[in-house]
Amino acid sequence: IGLLVNQSSFNNWLAGGPTNFSGTLNFDYNITFQDEVWLWTATADVALGYAKIDSEEFVKKTEDRLAIDAVLERKSNKRWKWSSSINLKTQNTPGYTFVEGQNNQIERIKSTAFFSPAYLRLGVGTSYRKSESFSLQFQPLTGRVILVDKVFTQSIGPGDSYFGVKQGESARWEAGASLSMQAKHELVKNVFFSNTLSLFSNYLTETKNIDLDYTGTLDMKVNKYLSAMLELQLVYDDNALNDLQLRQVFGLALSVPF
Repeated sequence: IGLLVNQSSFNNWLAGGPTNFSGTLNFDYNITFQDEVWLWTATADVALGYAKIDSEEFVKKTEDRLAIDAVLERKSNKRWKWSSSINLKTQNTPGYTFVEGQNNQIERIKSTAFFSPAYLRLGVGTSYRKSESFSLQFQPLTGRVILVDKVFTQSIGPGDSYFGVKQGESARWEAGASLSMQAKHELVKNVFFSNTLSLFSNYLTETKNIDLDYTGTLDMKVNKYLSAMLELQLVYDDNALNDLQLRQVFGLALSVPF
């Protein structure tokens, strides 16, 4: 469990700047089970963050992530092994867009919710594990479903879509190939660099439009409980937005291992 905080305060500061405070709560958990034939690993990654700018009415969400990954591998003397994986990605709380309404007042409109959208993916293929610090899964047979609440698709036009889901529907089914990578290395003592990469190509439509989700995290540990963290996330999914999305966070993190 980790808590990442950022705070800025200004008083009679001629250069300008808004007083603000933000915080992000992170929860990570890993499980491993193995016997003579099988190796099963599962991870849970939960994060929720908010920011409040002194001059603005609403508290705004800065991060919201709920991801569960599980990989089943058949043990072998070879580094490439048969494997299967399941992945779930969604968010914890509703998301809003902010628009200027009457009398120049800022209004918020609900645009997303828990399990809207939710991405559920199941694949079969092969995996490569060099060590505990690096693993790779390639699955040419992958099924993915995008789930949404019909509340969001009933109000869109006939030719429009909501995260790829058509008007009046609650799911979009896809079949394709996926590639996933997880790596963690110690650059120098107590400085760790972690990378996760997920790629998906839909065989049914626009195969060349590859969905991308990359996160790079630089964790600089001061001691067992305190660290500084720099995180960069890149997302491309043309069902949601036909452009590259970027998120960058830097702050002081308080961790509680268990």
